[in-house]
Amino acid sequence: MPAQSPILALDTSSINRLTADPEFTVLMAGLKTGYYTRLNGSNIAEIAATQKAEKRGRLLDTCQRLLVQGDCIDPFAWIVEKQTKRFDSNPKDYDWKKVNVRNCVFEKEVRDRESLNDEMAQQEKASAEEAKKRFEDIFCSMRPGFDEIFSNGTERPETFADFVKVLQKPGGAFWTGYGHKFYARNVKDEPNEAKIRDFADRCPPFLMMILGAVMAQFKRAIVSTPPPKKRAGRVDLLMGIYLTYCRIFVTDDRDQVTCLRDMGAVGGLATEVLSYKEFRHRLLCIG
Repeated sequence: MPAQSPILALDTSSINRLTADPEFTVLMAGLKTGYYTRLNGSNIAEIAATQKAEKRGRLLDTCQRLLVQGDCIDPFAWIVEKQTKRFDSNPKDYDWKKVNVRNCVFEKEVRDRESLNDEMAQQEKASAEEAKKRFEDIFCSMRPGFDEIFSNGTERPETFADFVKVLQKPGGAFWTGYGHKFYARNVKDEPNEAKIRDFADRCPPFLMMILGAVMAQFKRAIVSTPPPKKRAGRVDLLMGIYLTYCRIFVTDDRDQVTCLRDMGAVGGLATEVLSYKEFRHRLLCIG
């Protein structure tokens, strides 16, 4: 990977837009010239769930071309699992950047397409819909309880950053709830709050996974304003983990842009989050 090339990550919505873009050839030339593209396991899983074989093939063709000057990393859950186990086994010498999360199997599948077929598309779609339903049920069910709390005089946090501060108090749900859940499910021994805090300080992907869950709670159970028509969902928010592995992240989802920018700011990341339109203009040098 050329050291001077910034690492670019694309949400699957952007891969869809790029594939259908009338300026595809020009845009692809700009990508290859100026960026090192990092695909991820979530991209491949979402494309694998595409029901129309022809469209799925076109999207995979785009991915294959992007991989000429790029690579692919694990799904977000695998990344956090690897990071947690490495830290838990040797906290003293832990360095999150030294944990290998490249996924050569996915890269090979994009090229060879031995498993990405109609049968897998059905399986991936069913699995994604089930995970999405569980996610929405969990976080949306929290709203009545919080509305009652706020109606009784407790001040409602107005911003995501304010809400995070509330949850990050000693003994707060940031550590003993979300942090404990995401850490404990990957190890044998129960972690204490101090260990979870230490890990979050030293592992940005883990911190971003917690922030993704907190954002889901904030958007679905805390904010007083009505949610946007197209609200960032489970995969959209957990894509925040990939912000730690790139310099620029591009998505065609407006609410995802807003959420990931807020999460990145709270997490202290320097990653630039752009809409597809903004990035397209940058590539074409027209804005």
